[in-house]
Amino acid sequence: MSAQVFADKVQFGLTVSIGMAEATVSISGIDALMGAADHALYQAKAEGRNRCIAWAPPPPVSKAAE
Repeated sequence: MSAQVFADKVQFGLTVSIGMAEATVSISGIDALMGAADHALYQAKAEGRNRCIAWAPPPPVSKAAE
């Protein structure tokens, strides 16, 4: 998302980076949830800003012996 904003007759550009995380059973509490959203936010910024990234838990480890 980006926009041109006017404030006191001054025009400037504005972009938004958003990090999201879903509260799931694998999230152990509010601190972990906020940490996951923060991780997603920094990933959005690292990928070029002006993005929305949703954090996803890592896939379960597969067992080679099965």
